[in-house]
Amino acid sequence: MKILRVLPAAALLALSAFNAAGATSAKWLETSHDFGAFDEDMGRVSTHFRLVNTGDEPLIIYAARASCGCTIPSYTKEPIAPGDTATIKVVYDPAGRPGKFDKKVKVETNATPRQTILVIKGVVIGASNTLRARFPIEVGKLKLRRDIVPVGEILKGRTKTAFLEGYNQSPDTIRPSINGLPKYITVQTEPQCVPPGEQVTFTLFYNTAGENDWGLATHEATMKSDTREAASHMINVTAIINEDFSKMTKSELEKAPKIALSDSRIDFGSVKKGEKKSGDISIDNFGKNELIIRKISSSDPCVSVKASKTKIKGGGNAVLKINADTSKSNDKMLNARITIITNDPDRPVSNIRVTGEY
Repeated sequence: MKILRVLPAAALLALSAFNAAGATSAKWLETSHDFGAFDEDMGRVSTHFRLVNTGDEPLIIYAARASCGCTIPSYTKEPIAPGDTATIKVVYDPAGRPGKFDKKVKVETNATPRQTILVIKGVVIGASNTLRARFPIEVGKLKLRRDIVPVGEILKGRTKTAFLEGYNQSPDTIRPSINGLPKYITVQTEPQCVPPGEQVTFTLFYNTAGENDWGLATHEATMKSDTREAASHMINVTAIINEDFSKMTKSELEKAPKIALSDSRIDFGSVKKGEKKSGDISIDNFGKNELIIRKISSSDPCVSVKASKTKIKGGGNAVLKINADTSKSNDKMLNARITIITNDPDRPVSNIRVTGEY
């Protein structure tokens, strides 16, 4: 005996919809659009994608969803008769979005295939107001994130990388460059030719094997917006070069030099404006091996310092002559710091404070 199965009404409706979808076909006349490079100040841009009903049943667009809130699709809500064309309008809002964009819109219909991905792309040349916060340094057509590149601390003999970002705010391709750095700082520019409205990254490789400085080291370089343009800007690459004591043996550490200062401060008291003052501080080496003074520096222009010698044998000492010329200061008081860098593994950096009132 045959058993007849009766499908529920909901299932019949679903099956009917499926058959209808199978009988519906459509052809997209375009599925992607490139806006090219355009100014952010132009405001919203739009394009239309056309879909032709090539089947025998009405074509229905169920939904069009964008991958981002900056992309706004709208579409024909009524069924499209066989032979007719539907239009999906896609609007892109570039406000606050300089650079490349690549956005997708997912369209669902009752045709086969049920889903189609539409793509819009382009490059937004940022407006001055938008770029000022992100790229405040202007070098002609090139905008920079900053003009100081901090590499940070590096152990002597090692290499460290730092990055600087830029942006091409022009309708032309540019070829920026950094010139004037020492040979041990190399630069890689990616891309070398920067299209309109796109970003560029400068990767700096700082190899301290060739660096003769210690502590804070600063190098000036010239950034050019393009090899064909005169626009340029000075940038500074900074690093802190420290000695690597990690490979010293226990025996070497026991014999290592040990620095001691007779005082960590010189107070000249009340000083007349334009007056010159001087004072001495003794440096002693209580270690066994030679103490080497790598560097003595002060960022205050009115303070200078000189050591009687830069190599001190175990048990020996040297004298630091500290001079202050208040005529070189615009402040009402003297508050300077002298930094001494040595090869003492326990105390590689020592500081002396120089004070006085005008």
